[in-house]
Amino acid sequence: MSVDTKTLDAAVEHHQNGELAVAVEIYQEILSHDPDNADAWHLMGVAAHQQGNNELARTLIQNAIGLNSKISDFHSNLGMVQRALGDDEDAETAFRRAIENNPAHAKALSNLAGLLRSGGQFSVAVDYARRAVQAEPTDPEVHINLGNALKDLGGEWVEDAVRSYRQAIGLTSNYALAHWNLSLALLSLGHYEDGFAEMKWRWLWSGFPAQARDFRQPNWQKDEDISGQRILLHAEQGLGDTVHFIRYGELVRALGATVIFECPAPLGPLITETALVDKVVSVGDALPDFDCHAALLDLPHLCNTTEANIPADVPYLNVPAELAAKWRKRVAQSDGLKIGLNWSGNSESPVEQFRALPPDDLAALAALEGVSWFSLQKGDPAQDVPALSSKFKLIDTGSEALVETAGLIAALDLVITSDTAIAHLAGALGKPVWVLLHHAPDWRWLTTGSGNPWYPSARLFRQLQPGAWAEVIAEVMSALIAEVG
Repeated sequence: MSVDTKTLDAAVEHHQNGELAVAVEIYQEILSHDPDNADAWHLMGVAAHQQGNNELARTLIQNAIGLNSKISDFHSNLGMVQRALGDDEDAETAFRRAIENNPAHAKALSNLAGLLRSGGQFSVAVDYARRAVQAEPTDPEVHINLGNALKDLGGEWVEDAVRSYRQAIGLTSNYALAHWNLSLALLSLGHYEDGFAEMKWRWLWSGFPAQARDFRQPNWQKDEDISGQRILLHAEQGLGDTVHFIRYGELVRALGATVIFECPAPLGPLITETALVDKVVSVGDALPDFDCHAALLDLPHLCNTTEANIPADVPYLNVPAELAAKWRKRVAQSDGLKIGLNWSGNSESPVEQFRALPPDDLAALAALEGVSWFSLQKGDPAQDVPALSSKFKLIDTGSEALVETAGLIAALDLVITSDTAIAHLAGALGKPVWVLLHHAPDWRWLTTGSGNPWYPSARLFRQLQPGAWAEVIAEVMSALIAEVG
């Protein structure tokens, strides 16, 4: 018996209104009378996916495909479920089947572009993302995905990414994700005033990893006079971002405010040694009274940052004197140029597969004489230390606290690192730091150049092609030979 179209339409209306339980109940009722209704199986699978039950969603959508394999939506949504299950190979197969059925299926084209991006196939991803825009030019999401693919190409392509994000915003002016991605692209190009203004949209994007703080006290507003007020500054993302932006505490103090900083525990001893803030409170401790507050990454916009006035006086972090003396004594026991080495950061970041330095390529540095190498690597990637040490002498300092790592860095002659918190820590300490960057690095390293406006002591070594670390290491080797003499 065929289903009444009005019944299915009613279920879809509930579904679109977010009333998933009601919609699912109607889908089940439809299937009890019409078990060969592929649309009901498919939509029930989509609802299961939205409810986080992806194993069930896969089964339900596969039932729909078994009944009708010619519907591109079925395959495209199955691909999204497979991605949620971590099965990118089957997801790619599903997206490609959707495109075989309908070469102008914008969602499948765009989703395939996103999958290819995640696997490092950046140029091919751009091709599919452009096809998606051609297929559905009024869909802001496909413009965002094209912008992401273009930004992943790095270099001059970031300008094109900006245009794609602006196109998405032109279609949907309050699209928070488009504004957030636009901010990162603008900042990569050094357009700080516009980039930091767009960054405020991150709080309206549901996928942003940090939550806006909900205090009864108000957020500090741009151009608001805070002289005589007590302001709470709080971190929102990783340690690298905290190290980078805590410099703004000094600017806020200069406005006449008393600055309280809610500090991640690992950074407490370093921040306390500075004059950047008036009071340091560890995350989780009771907060003192305050009049207004601001997240660290909002401060560049609130302080009207431009390329001409970036607060770049270093060092702005200091190591406690006793700790600094301990590490100077320990490092002095080694000969030659003392260099700290860090090759990997947060393994859970999807970008880490591109920015981590391969230990086998780093081993080429073993041929250089007159150097004592110190491992700055912490966490899981520290397991690579024995393999590297078998190729050249690498002094492992163990899983010291971050303040101890800062003490070691302060005692070294040079730090060589991938894009991790170590790069920020060395830069904030004013230590010469060579940062080895993948072809499309984080925004603060910009898209070109060997210097950096945020960290005057940094020297940047850039990939020219995705994955081409051997050339970067060779450039570093040549530079080290010049240093050693």
